[in-house]
Amino acid sequence: MYLPIENECAALRARVAELEARLATRPQVVTNGHRRETTPPEQDAEARLLRAALHNLADAVVICNRDGRTIHFNAAATTIFGERSSDVPSEHLSTRYGLFLPDGVTLVPADDLPSHRALRGEVVDGIELFVRRESLPAGTYVECSARAIRDADGSICGAVVVCRDLGERRRYEAERERRLRAEEERLAAEKERLRMARILKCLLDHLDIVVWATDDKGVFTFHDGRGAESAGLFRGALVGKSAHDVYPDDLLIQRALSAGVAGHDRNDLHGLTWEHWAIPVSEDGAPAGVIGLSLNVTEAHQAKMELEAKLALIQRQQEVIFNLETPIIQVWDRVLTLPMVGVVDSRRAARVTDSLLAEVSRTQARFAILDLTGVDVVDTATAGHMLNIISAVRLLGAEGIITGIRPNIAQTMISLGLDLSRVRTLATLRDGLSLAIRELSGASGAVHRAGSLPRPIRSAKAV
Repeated sequence: MYLPIENECAALRARVAELEARLATRPQVVTNGHRRETTPPEQDAEARLLRAALHNLADAVVICNRDGRTIHFNAAATTIFGERSSDVPSEHLSTRYGLFLPDGVTLVPADDLPSHRALRGEVVDGIELFVRRESLPAGTYVECSARAIRDADGSICGAVVVCRDLGERRRYEAERERRLRAEEERLAAEKERLRMARILKCLLDHLDIVVWATDDKGVFTFHDGRGAESAGLFRGALVGKSAHDVYPDDLLIQRALSAGVAGHDRNDLHGLTWEHWAIPVSEDGAPAGVIGLSLNVTEAHQAKMELEAKLALIQRQQEVIFNLETPIIQVWDRVLTLPMVGVVDSRRAARVTDSLLAEVSRTQARFAILDLTGVDVVDTATAGHMLNIISAVRLLGAEGIITGIRPNIAQTMISLGLDLSRVRTLATLRDGLSLAIRELSGASGAVHRAGSLPRPIRSAKAV
């Protein structure tokens, strides 16, 4: 952000060093607008002043002659580059002072040294180098600016290089970046907390819930939500109160605090039905409290009860309908009748078969009359179901009779090729009842007559 300003400052420092070098080579002063030669005492004083200024500059100042040999190091330059050696050839300066490119590995070529570029008349600003030598094994980065020094005729007679140690600056920048990142993270975390707080507040204001929290002793530290108003409490009414005192019979919070086990429960409180969740919270492995949510489910519970009542009613109605669609009537002693109405499908046929066989077995029926007066349509599956019912009844020792077959149904059965030769059929239910009663009466009379016959007498001879 401030690199242009630093470059400008470096340029100004180089310019100052250049002017100071010029003053050292031109012993003249200006008095009342007139230029005059300085006297030796004045020259000595100015020279001492300039040397002291150069020596105490915070930035490193290096001055070289027109041949590229260093002729001056100030104190800061000595700290960075070590002691000055005036007899080092210009092509060996990088090796002598440990001057590397920013990669820290490649030595700076002689032609690319800031001093040599300035000697060629270039203006050098903000060149970054890496300095590493025996007494500075960790190395440091420096930023260099260089200017040519010209004599009175404008000819280049040397160069001045101003170097700033970037170690402190980089440490400052790194610290600033660290603080900026920390501040950004803090702001992001604060923004996230505010977002979560807004979401929580929206939920608490619009849903019929209560969010609560306790410490490790069971004392409420948070209690808020619109559900509190439904219970006749104001928000925060339980803060500071012990859950063991307010709800002594509630085992949900006690288990969460003592055993550290999350739980779920439903109960009736304040005339309402509530569903509760309790989640234990720990810090460093030690219990720190409980966070919970209570949801008012009164309406849902009432709706469930109403739905269960309706389902029970529907089930009872289905049982009544089932009994009506398969009414098995005992019209006479050991005579059952089953009037069929509507469509007979596989499910209904199975129910009819089960009920009829159970009733035949229970009453020891002799006849089972299947009346089809109320059946309008018969297909292959329906006819097959009826024949199966008659066959199953016959296996129990009873006789099945079909009555009430309509003409269209008779034609359908014939066209389907069903074998009814072994099935007794009659026109009406009355005919079927009459037949069953006659046969039952004839069978009982025969039994009675057989019982009234004299018993055979054994002859003496047979004895």
